[in-house]
Amino acid sequence: MQAFDNNLTSVIKSLKSSYGLAFFNNLTLQLHQLINADYTFIAKIDKERYISQTISLVAKGKIGDNFEYSLNDTPCADVSDDSVCIYPERICQLYPNDQLLIDMKIEGYLGTPLHDSNGEVIGLIVALYESTIINSEKIVALFELFSGRISAEIEREDKEKKLTELNLSLEDKVNERTTELSSALDRLRFTQDKLIEQEKMASLGNLVAGVAHEINTPLGVAVLCGSNIEDALEKLNSKVKSNSLKKSELEHLISILNQSEKSLSFNLTRAANLVDNFKEMAVGINTDDLMSINVHLWLNSLIGSLRPMLHKKSITIELLVDKNPPNFITCPAKMSQVITNIISNSAAHAFEANDDISDHQVIISAKVCSDILSIKISDNGKGMTDEVKDNIFEPFYTTKRGEGGTGLGLSIVHNLIINNLSGKLEVESTVGQGTSFNLEFPSLI
Repeated sequence: MQAFDNNLTSVIKSLKSSYGLAFFNNLTLQLHQLINADYTFIAKIDKERYISQTISLVAKGKIGDNFEYSLNDTPCADVSDDSVCIYPERICQLYPNDQLLIDMKIEGYLGTPLHDSNGEVIGLIVALYESTIINSEKIVALFELFSGRISAEIEREDKEKKLTELNLSLEDKVNERTTELSSALDRLRFTQDKLIEQEKMASLGNLVAGVAHEINTPLGVAVLCGSNIEDALEKLNSKVKSNSLKKSELEHLISILNQSEKSLSFNLTRAANLVDNFKEMAVGINTDDLMSINVHLWLNSLIGSLRPMLHKKSITIELLVDKNPPNFITCPAKMSQVITNIISNSAAHAFEANDDISDHQVIISAKVCSDILSIKISDNGKGMTDEVKDNIFEPFYTTKRGEGGTGLGLSIVHNLIINNLSGKLEVESTVGQGTSFNLEFPSLI
């Protein structure tokens, strides 16, 4: 008890000179530690929209990102109606439609209302436990002890905000933009899965566009060769019919036919190889079937499909792998997406059109050892800062937001490797020295 009192005194002293977000985060964190909760948050109530918006959240001892949620079918709705709610256990059974509590596996819930100077409920303070709550009376008393100071700070912030808004000549535009952003965030929550699925197909779409662009060149040459052959045959036929064919003319026409035929054959073969590579890479794109693959042949086909996209950006790609590796059992569709997304990310971010790098290059090395496939994808591009490297796998994080980047490519890579392929992923990068993605996959037998 003496330790609790000392800690409480320490909390009170630490709050004397703090305001705003620092106050809320400091208080929430210290209350969280005093009551040994799994989650603790302070939230404001929006009665018109019937939602709650956290202004400070502590999860498992750390400050978390704020969020908003509907009050429908939640115990927080009861708190917003000016009730102290104490449910030491079985909270999910009492509120079976509160999906957030179910997903978080919450067992105990305790919430108290926050009142403004007119006695109206403006917010709530809540503690969530993954186990049964003990000493709930002490927690309620602690919350009520600080509720007045919390409410006063919420009111102070609200009044300060209103005063600032009155002095802004662009108030209407600010409100309009805020509404748009709020609406966009709501839509984002509902469409996130759809966006991720679209991103899965985006790399395939880029390959299709690249192959289509690249295949035009050999087909165009083939058409020209066919036209040359047709012209030469017409001339030959005309000379033969008129009995005016000279030996030198025959030799010249045969030379044209030979050269055109060779060029025609070469370019049609080149076009066929592009199509074959693309077809092999695309097989199984919509299936999760496991297959036994020859790593060298499979990677070679995949890289063949990627070359047109890289060629457009003056990037060369090299494959370093044993030509006769042991067969490896995996899901080629997911593996293709992982490698394609990483290489597409390098093409989009590692190099600039006017950089000082003389030879833009991507190198893929691979080996199979003891049922483990190790793949290293390296580029000699501009590299990443520590900040970028620490965030590249976060959903929607991108350094090219204004250039069409969605920030989902590497997030999908991370999820596929860790969750679907049971693999490992490490990134090494230094500014000015390029980036390497080190991948490990176990055989999926």
